[in-house]
Amino acid sequence: MKHNLPPTPAFRDALPTDPIQEIALRVVVELPGWQFHVIGTAVLIAGNLAITANHVLEAIIDRFGGNRTTTNVDINNYSVRLYQVLPGPIYRIWNVLRAWGCATDIAILHLELHGTSHPELKVDWRVLPLRAVPPPPGHKVVAFGYRESRITVSETADGTHHIDVRDIGTTSIGEVGRVFPERRDSSMLTFPCFEVLARFVPGMSGGLVLDEEGIVCGLICAGTEFEDPNTAPLSYAATLWPMLRTLISVDRGNSFPRGVEYPVIDLALDNLIRVIGLEHLDARFFPGRVLPKLSDPPVEASPP
Repeated sequence: MKHNLPPTPAFRDALPTDPIQEIALRVVVELPGWQFHVIGTAVLIAGNLAITANHVLEAIIDRFGGNRTTTNVDINNYSVRLYQVLPGPIYRIWNVLRAWGCATDIAILHLELHGTSHPELKVDWRVLPLRAVPPPPGHKVVAFGYRESRITVSETADGTHHIDVRDIGTTSIGEVGRVFPERRDSSMLTFPCFEVLARFVPGMSGGLVLDEEGIVCGLICAGTEFEDPNTAPLSYAATLWPMLRTLISVDRGNSFPRGVEYPVIDLALDNLIRVIGLEHLDARFFPGRVLPKLSDPPVEASPP
């Protein structure tokens, strides 16, 4: 669906009932003793799979402890969960079973359902397609994430705990600036990314960036605050294709091997996630995989 985006940057609060909350989830750390911390935003990309910013994952480990290897992330003494709000409202909480950091500012999260306000309802996965490469400069985009997030817990006389999540779902509208195919610099943004002439603020990290066709074309990774209010906003989004190289070990359907590692590109080639623009990728980064060519007809992806 094509979005009619305004010609100038805009930073707006979204309604609490905005349907984007079905796809954009809150990243929450739960500690013993009913302690909760909202750390960032995550995006569903398939059944039981989500992505967030890699630096969100690193912030959790730095603050609350944990071990990180080149292939996995192990956490102890706390839980990382994603909070989802669907129309109704229907509330679901997803437990992060495993997390894989990518060679970019993206982390892949493997989920299982932890709790829901409507256990009788079947989970109907609704996700947006992904675009492997970013839009060209000048194209309008809209980003979404949560800011000013906090959770309060109250206890009733019978010992029941009530969790109250308060935050501001925010859309930031602008246009693509410069695109960096390899990296912006050698110290901070060392991965493929692109400028977004819009305002991103803390808490929105890991949120989605949509192009005018409603396709996820990037992940919020950085924002720049200027003292002069008249200075045009400048932020950054991580390009999605590098995460397709990440090895994960989430079991797929019965027709696939169980308990094996495979790169995320296999989910795209098998139409388990819908990724547009695979024909623009450099096949040298995906050895042993046959990528579509520019002359190939488009393939209709099956729902995840």
